[in-house]
Amino acid sequence: MTLNFSQHPGCRERHLQRQYHNPLFFHNTVEITQIDIEAARRQDQTETIAFQKDFQSLLEEVAALQTQVSADKILNLHTKIDRLYEQCASLGGDDYQTQQQGLLNLSQLITQAILESGITDLVMLAELEKQQRAREAHFSLLEHSLIADLLHSQSPITEAALLPTLLSETETSLQAAMNLFESEQRQRLCQEARQLLTQLQTEGQALPAAWNQLALMEQSLLTT
Repeated sequence: MTLNFSQHPGCRERHLQRQYHNPLFFHNTVEITQIDIEAARRQDQTETIAFQKDFQSLLEEVAALQTQVSADKILNLHTKIDRLYEQCASLGGDDYQTQQQGLLNLSQLITQAILESGITDLVMLAELEKQQRAREAHFSLLEHSLIADLLHSQSPITEAALLPTLLSETETSLQAAMNLFESEQRQRLCQEARQLLTQLQTEGQALPAAWNQLALMEQSLLTT
């Protein structure tokens, strides 16, 4: 029976979609059903509703800002924006990109307002610019749904599912994801991935695309 997945699934439904008829998840002996998908979809929708409420609260908080704002207030706002951006990146639906862009614009506006506020401390100004560059680089990584799902506070990608997930991804998403791991972690992942693919190969699963992904993972070792 063909299962019905959403066109723009959230992180939980998306992970079920990754596993569906995917031999890399050989450990998953429980068949995915439409009931599982509907349950995951409801969880994703609940999170979307909570996000929208928090996003609206943030907009109202920014709109109410006074001309002079304390450093602690600015820091708190940036923290909220960062948290909501990560959360937004893992949501389903077809309007999350608009909300992501709105959060990015807010972050840039707040930083720009600080830079133009008359601060003369060059060290502080340099640190603010450095933080904003790092923030935007992090936001760029979150353009990949894989990154958002891995960083989710309640990520559906368990430790056992990490390798099959990585080996199932596109080249660009995999390369971005490898940036999340330290050198030793990359080495361990590559070793375990080779063992997994070798085992599946002996069982009659050639999986050439996954072997190509392993080659990309091993290339990342040369950059550390």
